[in-house]
Amino acid sequence: MGTIIFKHHRATSNIGDAVCSPFDYYSEFSQQGTAVDLSRPTPPCTAVVYGGGKIMGGLAKTLGVNDFAARYRIAWGVSTVQKFPVSLRYWRAFRAMDLVGTRDWGDRRFTFAPCVTCISPVFDAPVEARHETVLYLHHWRSKGLNLPRPAGIPVLENNNSDFSATVRHLASGEVVVTNSYHGTYWALLLGKKVLCLPFSNKFENYRIAPGYGTPENWPSELSRAQGSNEMLGLCREATAIFRERVGTLLNL
Repeated sequence: MGTIIFKHHRATSNIGDAVCSPFDYYSEFSQQGTAVDLSRPTPPCTAVVYGGGKIMGGLAKTLGVNDFAARYRIAWGVSTVQKFPVSLRYWRAFRAMDLVGTRDWGDRRFTFAPCVTCISPVFDAPVEARHETVLYLHHWRSKGLNLPRPAGIPVLENNNSDFSATVRHLASGEVVVTNSYHGTYWALLLGKKVLCLPFSNKFENYRIAPGYGTPENWPSELSRAQGSNEMLGLCREATAIFRERVGTLLNL
């Protein structure tokens, strides 16, 4: 197998987008590939792996000569849901792929491939829950919202660049309240009770659903929080299956 290029929102302050590439979790990929920010042109290569994250809607505009010259194009852990039942942008991006792994449970068009961060060892390090509730907020989506931040409840935003510290923050709460896609996902992986405060339909398709609340009323909605200890095992199993499919396609 020749060079593999991994593309996602790598040069970003959004920690969820920055750490969601399989390049960072499999040694055979880091040894044989290169990670490139989605905004950069794709260098000559044999295969391109896109994702994870919610990138498919804009991917059709970023595909260049070297993307189409590559022998294989793979989307891994991307969001495949869209605002409207039919989207020409998504259709063009899907059509360009040889294999699509969707992070959206229930989208039967594609193979389920949750965000690859689930295989990180940070989820195996025990952290004692020291707080009844912690907040984890989307940095700019939370601005302007009438979202209570009660005194005494620890708060972290998703522009924190330390993945391990982010997971430790989530693990420190018995209940996690969040309007971050990855904050919800990571808290579910930790087996936490989660109250998700969604701002789009991308929050609707986790392998195991969180509880849902509203930004302005979440303190009175904490009883809706839910989660399961099965989430981590289910997502790791699905990731291993998709990794095998990628390996078969790329002869790795």
